Amino acid sequence: MEKKLTDVLKNQYDNYILPFFWQHGEDDAVLKEEMDKIYQSGIRAVCIESRPHEGFCKDEWWEDFDLIMSEAEKLGMKVWLLDDKHFPTGYANGLIKEKYPHLRKWHLREEHVDVAGPLKEAAFIARFVDSCTGGPDGESLVGIMACRRTGKGEELSGECIDLTDHVKGNFVYWDVPEGYFRIFFLLKTRYSAIGQEDYIHMIDPASVDVLIEAVYEPHYQRYKEHFGNTLTNTLGGGPGFYESTLGIPGMPLPWRDDLPALLSEHIGEDASLLLPGLWFGMGEKTSLIRTAYMDTVTNLYKECFSMKLGDWCRVHGVEYIGHIIEDMNAHTRLGCSAGHYFRSLSGQDMAGIDVVLHQIVPGFNELIHSAPISGGKADPAFFDYMFAKLAASLSHIQPQMKGRAMCEMFGAYGWAEGMSIMKWLTDHMLVRGINHFVPHAFSPKYPDPDCPPYFYARVRKSTVSRL
Repeated sequence: MEKKLTDVLKNQYDNYILPFFWQHGEDDAVLKEEMDKIYQSGIRAVCIESRPHEGFCKDEWWEDFDLIMSEAEKLGMKVWLLDDKHFPTGYANGLIKEKYPHLRKWHLREEHVDVAGPLKEAAFIARFVDSCTGGPDGESLVGIMACRRTGKGEELSGECIDLTDHVKGNFVYWDVPEGYFRIFFLLKTRYSAIGQEDYIHMIDPASVDVLIEAVYEPHYQRYKEHFGNTLTNTLGGGPGFYESTLGIPGMPLPWRDDLPALLSEHIGEDASLLLPGLWFGMGEKTSLIRTAYMDTVTNLYKECFSMKLGDWCRVHGVEYIGHIIEDMNAHTRLGCSAGHYFRSLSGQDMAGIDVVLHQIVPGFNELIHSAPISGGKADPAFFDYMFAKLAASLSHIQPQMKGRAMCEMFGAYGWAEGMSIMKWLTDHMLVRGINHFVPHAFSPKYPDPDCPPYFYARVRKSTVSRL
């Protein structure tokens, strides 16, 4: 602490603010003016966000980036890069769709029918037949199994029978024992419940390589002499599985062909017959299969995505930071997140969170309140008292993070968010261990309805005189 105070008194301190600088393809003079205004604000780093720039990684992008890099060198500023064309990270600038469609996401989904026994020589329509021939990619059968129902709602007993080899033509043949059964058809599919069919597969290292090829390598090839000095970091924007939580019938879940073997190793028995428990309750087997699944896929995410990108950055002399979507404990499940906050950021050089959509509101530290996030509400039990401590804790657990915890904040609160609220939010984060900030943002487009408020609205004297 004494050293930090001495450094500040001598005006020797690091930069702790790196705002997003949105790009739309503005004129050179506008970009230079924005960089100068950012510098005059006492800020010594910017994160270049490509989301609104239609020419990302094309000639017009490189021209704008060249100018920003030149201005940053003149001003002694650092440049960070948001690592994809669109939010969230994983689009790989369209390269998956354009060049590597075979490396798109894989999911496992289920269809089912119910049957009552005893019933001899029963025949059931193979529900996967039409699906397998109906799309450009088709679907493939992972397995068919019949699970006995308990009679309590849709609960399964855990007694399952493999019927995969009972398929003949378009039918499944089976002598149904006495009782009630649900027959599951498990299908490997490209289908995504939220329309991300052309995104990388976060648990496939070959697919993650496409993001490196599409975004990381082109910037390195063009600016390799600046890597580690002017261009120092990359920032990931909200990557995750982006499928729903376990326990929702029909919902596709992240999948790899070796998952049954990995799950079986985890639980010490054949996991294939327990897979329906990912969607439906299965008594004491429910927690067994779901815990094994979450533990396995979150470790795969850590190894194949987070560590892979972090290692690439460090080998090339830059750092890797970012955040996942943490809203309302999303960090502990699938959905828009990655299932495990600490594993998902293990490869990064700072811990990270984001508060940009009214998740934290002064005065509402005890009451659930409305917020434009998933579900339409925010619970202060999480956002006010736990949220920032996730990042602060991780920053001390991971040695390479060196106690650095970042928060993306201020944006998308609307123009009513004035300096008093920003000051309050900053204090809220500082006392909870957040020490680096990524504000939303400097936008050279005026007026810009994208995630206000933004800083420096390009007001001219002639405009002021008319107000």
